[in-house]
Amino acid sequence: MKIKNKTGERIFNLGEKGFTLIEIMVGSAVVIFLFALVSGIIKSQGNIFSRQSSLSQMETNGRAAIDFLSRSIQNAGYNISRGSKFLAASDHYISTVFDENDDGVIQNDEIITLSVSNIAKQDTETFTITPYFDFDDDGQVDSIETQDYEIGLALHGPPFNIYQFTPSKNDISIVKNAVVRNIDNLVIRYFDKNNSPLPEEVSLDANGFAIPPYILSKAELSQIRKIEFEIIVRSSDEDPNESFVDRGTYLIGAQSGSNSYSDRYHRSFFKAVSSPRNLVTASFGKILLSANPNPINCPQSKTIVTASLVNLEGDQVSDELEVMFNSSGGDMNPKTALLFRGETTSALSYDWSSPIFTTTVSASTQIEFEGKNIAIYNAIPVTFDGQFLDDFDSGLKPGWIEHPKSSPGFSRWLVKEGKYKTRETGENESINGCVLLRNYEALVNIQKSTNHAEGDYFGLILRSPSDLNNTTSGYYMVRVVCFSCEGTNSSNHRYRLELVDKQGSFDSILTSVDLEPSEFSFLAGEDYTLKAIVADDVLIGKFWKSSELEPSDNPAETPKQADPPEPARNGRTIKTSNSSYSRGKIGLASNTSKNIFDNIVVKPLS
Repeated sequence: MKIKNKTGERIFNLGEKGFTLIEIMVGSAVVIFLFALVSGIIKSQGNIFSRQSSLSQMETNGRAAIDFLSRSIQNAGYNISRGSKFLAASDHYISTVFDENDDGVIQNDEIITLSVSNIAKQDTETFTITPYFDFDDDGQVDSIETQDYEIGLALHGPPFNIYQFTPSKNDISIVKNAVVRNIDNLVIRYFDKNNSPLPEEVSLDANGFAIPPYILSKAELSQIRKIEFEIIVRSSDEDPNESFVDRGTYLIGAQSGSNSYSDRYHRSFFKAVSSPRNLVTASFGKILLSANPNPINCPQSKTIVTASLVNLEGDQVSDELEVMFNSSGGDMNPKTALLFRGETTSALSYDWSSPIFTTTVSASTQIEFEGKNIAIYNAIPVTFDGQFLDDFDSGLKPGWIEHPKSSPGFSRWLVKEGKYKTRETGENESINGCVLLRNYEALVNIQKSTNHAEGDYFGLILRSPSDLNNTTSGYYMVRVVCFSCEGTNSSNHRYRLELVDKQGSFDSILTSVDLEPSEFSFLAGEDYTLKAIVADDVLIGKFWKSSELEPSDNPAETPKQADPPEPARNGRTIKTSNSSYSRGKIGLASNTSKNIFDNIVVKPLS
C-alpha cells in the first residue's frame, strides 16, 4: 500500500523493511567497543608520551647537575689574587672562586656556591663563606674587600633543588637561584694528592668512601685534588601507571630522615669525577702585586703599587718581612719597605717623556720554609697612557686649571647636569692633561643653549703651557665663532671654523672656512663635535653634527655618493702647518655662557 500526501507525492510504502531493534543494539555495541578501543589506545599513547617526556627531562636534569658541579671544580682558583680556590666544602655543598670572564679581577657573581636545598622556608643548616671580591669596582681586589656570608639550607627531605648562592655587593645578603630541580640526593666526596679521602678523620664504608655527614676544615680545603659526585635525580611527575612502584634506599648525605623510598617516581643515578686545574704550585705561598690606577692617564703621573704576601690558603702573612721593589722604567719610591699585616706599598712615578709608556714593576721577598730561605717574586706590567677623559658625570676630574684665575670660593666654570660651562660672559679658559704631550687628537661634544650673538665663540685649546698667566706664552686653538648672528632666525646665522695661533690677547688666524647656513645648520639644543689633531707641524680642525659622519682629514676631499646613500656628512675640515708650539696641555675656551661642553677625549698619537 502506498501512502501519499495531499499533492499526490509518494511518502513511503507500507511493508518496506528497516532496522530492527536488535540490529540497532548490535550496531551500537560495535560502535561503543570501537570507541573504547580507540580511546584506550589514545590514553595509552598519552601515558607513554608523558612518561617519556618526564624521563627525558630527568636525564637532562642529571646531566645539567653534573655539568654545573664539574665545571666549577675544574675552574676553581683560576686567576684569583686573594683567598682560596675553595671557600667551603661538605658532603652536600661546595663553594669555589674563579675568574669566569677572564678580566683579571673577581666579581661577586664569580663566587660559585652550589648546594642542595628544598623550598621549605625554615633553614635546618647553615654554613659560612668568606670571599674576596671587587666590592668597589675599581678593577682590583684589595685586602679589605672581604666579608662573611651565611648561607642557609632547608634539608627536610627530598625533592631538593640545586641552588647557586651569589653574595650581594651591597650587604651580607645572598641571592639564591635554582639551577637544577628534582634532586633526590647529592653526595660529594673529596680526595687529596695521595687519593686518600678527605676529611682525614672521616669514617669509610666497605669501598673506602667517606661516609656522610662531613665538613672539610679550612686547612683541608687546600688539600683537595679530586672530587666525586653522586646524584640521584627523580622525575618531575609520578608514572601514569598506577601500579608502577619504584623502591630503593638513599645513601645518607643531603637526605635527612628515612633513607628509603617506595613511590611512583622514576629515578636515575649519575656519577662524575672532576679535578681542579688551577693548583698552587708553591706550597709556601705567594706574593701578590697590583697597581692603582693602572693604566695611568693624564694629568696623573703616579700610581701606588701594593705588595701582599699570602700563604697557601690565600690569607695574609703578618710577618714583618722586607719587600724589594723594582721597575724597568719610571721612579720607584721607596725601593724597600717592610710588610705590615702582610702588606706594603711603593709609589711609581713617570715624567711623561713619552706619550705611551709601559714598564714592568716587580716585588720580591724571602721567607723561611722548612729551614731554607726561599725567594718569592712577582711582576706586573704598568702602563702610563697619555689619554685624558672627562665626561663630567661625576663632577670635574682632577687637574683643571682656570684662566683667568678665580677668586677664593668662586669658580668661573661649573659642572651642571653632567656638562661643563662658564658661569658668565667673558673670555674664559680651562686647561688639563699632560704638558709634555706633543702629538695627539682631542675632541669634545658641543651644544649651544640658545642663539649666539655676533662674536660669540667656543674652542679647543692645543699645546698649552701650564701657566696661562704668562703673556709671552701661547697656544693653538680650533674654534667656531659667529661672525653674523643678527636677528632671532638662527637659520640665517653664519659661523666660521678657525685654526688660531693665540698669544695673550693677540689672535693670529692660520686658516679658516665659513660654515654657510645653506650647507651647515647649527641649531640650539643639538649635539655637535669639535675635533683637533696636532701631529708635529700639522694642524687639523673639524666641526660636524655628532649624529652624522665625521668629515675627512683632507679639506679638499668630497665624500663620494654611496649606493645606497651614506648618512649625511655636512661637517667641515681645515688644515695648516705651523711650528710655533711643540708640546702642551689641552683645554676649553669660551666667551659666553651659552656654550655647553661634554665628553672631552684626548688620545696621544705615536
